[in-house]
Amino acid sequence: MTLDTLHERLLEHPQARLRVVGRDGSTTTRSFAEVHADVALLRDELRAGGVGAGDPVGLLGPNSYDWVLADLALLALGAVPVALPLESGFTPEELAGAVERYGLVGALVSRALAPGAPLPAALARLEDRPLALTPIPRPPSGLASEVATVAFSSGTSGTSKGLPLTHDGILNTVEVSAALWRVRTDDDILVVLPFSNFQQRYLVYLAIHAGCSATVVAPERMFLLMRTLAPTIILGPPSFFEFAVNRLHADQERDRRPYRLAAVLFRVAPHGLTRRWRARLGRRWTAVYGPRVRLMFTGSAPVAPDMVATFQVLGAPLHEIYGSTESGWIACNVPGAARVGAAGRPVPGVEVETGEDGEILLRVARPQAHGYVFEGVETADAVFRPDGRLATGDLGRLDRDGFLRLTGRKKNVIITRSGVKINPEPLEAAVEADGPVTRAVVMARPGDGRLVCVVWLDDAAGDTEERAAAVRARVQARNAERPASHRIAEVLVRPADELSAASGLLTRNLKVDRAAVGRAVFAPATSGSGA
Repeated sequence: MTLDTLHERLLEHPQARLRVVGRDGSTTTRSFAEVHADVALLRDELRAGGVGAGDPVGLLGPNSYDWVLADLALLALGAVPVALPLESGFTPEELAGAVERYGLVGALVSRALAPGAPLPAALARLEDRPLALTPIPRPPSGLASEVATVAFSSGTSGTSKGLPLTHDGILNTVEVSAALWRVRTDDDILVVLPFSNFQQRYLVYLAIHAGCSATVVAPERMFLLMRTLAPTIILGPPSFFEFAVNRLHADQERDRRPYRLAAVLFRVAPHGLTRRWRARLGRRWTAVYGPRVRLMFTGSAPVAPDMVATFQVLGAPLHEIYGSTESGWIACNVPGAARVGAAGRPVPGVEVETGEDGEILLRVARPQAHGYVFEGVETADAVFRPDGRLATGDLGRLDRDGFLRLTGRKKNVIITRSGVKINPEPLEAAVEADGPVTRAVVMARPGDGRLVCVVWLDDAAGDTEERAAAVRARVQARNAERPASHRIAEVLVRPADELSAASGLLTRNLKVDRAAVGRAVFAPATSGSGA
């Protein structure tokens, strides 16, 4: 199977369904049989308008049923959907500029532009049906025939890269996931983050491949509706799961008694024998994820081992997972083969090595991408190495049992004036583990090079000044255990509500953008918010 026949797979499980919940709470539910008919209709409209195999077509807008249809219809045509990296608030002219910059034949927009406003040539709203897209005549795009779609990375450095993802590489990721997670036809996979993040689109492909249902919900509605939506498989960044741990920390001592009892049971029998009882005790904190969840995976940002351990105590099936858009999944914990504090064992088809500097290097039998297009091309040789290895930019090691342990990002390493190399992630994890801290980022202060820890505290969790003082006291206590070069000189406390993709401090994948944090914290206008 290739992705241009993926839509035909919908007819193999016609009763499975795709459910999409919008930001306004409106819900669209369609059986796979109905999705197939809708995809075929849109494919025919695109073909009638002149879109053909190999044509790159932009896709843009918040998650919607129309977005899914357009993606599948373009794949069915053999066209190349390009998930555009434009952020919210763009104009039709800026979108037309992106079409020209990337050499696209046109772009399809889902609920991202005001209805009724005139559109430049080669743009069409997916809500306006029958679709009227007039593609721009272009010479062949230069994309290889094996390229199925193009996604843009959302890195923490502020630079974007265009990744041409192949039919075989994507199919490999789907097959690996289906096998490792033992996806069943009664599963319901939750999709939350934007479709411009390729992982979210791949989850829809996985559901179609496995014949199970998929639920797409806007992040603003996620925690309100998961009990009703009742997904069985949830993937998300750590912030999805910190919610429950933060609630636990915020509870009064008497309200934590079920957790303490669950912890006793976990120490007595951690491997499943008491899981059902622990899950009952933990419902106060984990019920928000719904009554049917059987697998939870988190990654894409540093994962605090204490968070995973807390979920394990509460009988909730949270596991760390690790991958990249370039490679697909790299390592995964699964029930029966999981270790807290590790990203899991390498998945089938992936060999993990470490370079002299500790960087994780891969040999991948069927990688998702083979290079970059549009943006980031100049960095391809540093990632896709001539010897066939793929450099991840992450630091880590394999333990004696074959579990991969991540220790940080190579580009985040801080080099002091005396030449000492400091990996900030362990320092950040220690701060976050010491109390109810939403996020911590350690960086060097411009000018003097001292280590500064930026901490975000939830305004709704009580006396901010009191909690800030407690964080500073714990940092000072930890400093006494560290060499002088690794001591945090200053703690800057900021409100958690500024930590969002809208503010620019988080990427659309909800990773911290360290460069943006540095600008926000150390800019003259905001430097007075510290300790």
